[in-house]
Amino acid sequence: SQAFTDLQQGAVQQLLSPNINQVSASNDPMVELPYVLYDSQDSLLYEIVMEGCHRVKNNVALLGGIQINTAPQALDYFLPLRFDLMNNRGEVIEDMLNRIQ
Repeated sequence: SQAFTDLQQGAVQQLLSPNINQVSASNDPMVELPYVLYDSQDSLLYEIVMEGCHRVKNNVALLGGIQINTAPQALDYFLPLRFDLMNNRGEVIEDMLNRIQ
């Protein structure tokens, strides 16, 4: 087995490891993989926001989704999956996802 020294690759592996069976069991693992990774990153980001949101005076906008990289001659694509406006107590005061879909 190869030891990864890349910090980002190690973080991705750690985030995916609890859900690798979900990816493997999927009918299309290559489609399932970015969604599972997004869910893991979304949970981590939410924890970070909850830890620091009380330090802001007003609101925090949280935008998350899946970046789809394409061939060099085509435009990349961003699939938004979360767009929340949160107050400084971490409460979602408006789900704005429908505004950008």
